[in-house]
Amino acid sequence: MTARLAAAVALAYPVSVIAGQWIELQPLPLALLTLLVFLAVASSLRPRARVLLGTGLLAALALFGLTPAGEWLIHAVPVLVPGLIAALFARSLRSGSTPLITRYALEMGASDSPAVHRYTRVMTAIWASTCALLAVVSAGLSLFAPATVWAVVANGLNYLLLGVLFMLEYPLRARFLPDEPREGFVAYLMQLARADHRRILRQP
Repeated sequence: MTARLAAAVALAYPVSVIAGQWIELQPLPLALLTLLVFLAVASSLRPRARVLLGTGLLAALALFGLTPAGEWLIHAVPVLVPGLIAALFARSLRSGSTPLITRYALEMGASDSPAVHRYTRVMTAIWASTCALLAVVSAGLSLFAPATVWAVVANGLNYLLLGVLFMLEYPLRARFLPDEPREGFVAYLMQLARADHRRILRQP
């Protein structure tokens, strides 16, 4: 339930930022962002800590909502999100580490073969590069573009591009790794959803 709610809030946030360029929705993006942070962190906390976290986030929401810092935070999100994702992928490419997509592929039943390692390493590098580029584009648009252009591109098109990249990876994997087993895209998504993401991300 919490994961579904977090996904719904994550989808609603960029929509609210874009819509806010034409409709007065100024408090809504910050409220959704605050709720998303709470949902992401609260599940790992004890009840008392959750109350403290919620109180702190509400205080921060009230503070940021009344100052220009709230607008700065909204502009920072489409830079920080792809930037952090880029760092996550890039960090796994360092010497002595297993590329992030390699970890997921092996977790989901791919063979531990040189072909799989080559392909998944390249895809990890592509994801790192793409996310880094999107972070730079978002920063540039925030500084130099009209607000409506920044909102639509940084909070809409950039995320759609990542979605397209994710969708394209499955047929590319079938093309470059034809001997690997596959059960269809829907089964692939379900298997990905069931993966132990925390354990995979903690691997060296």
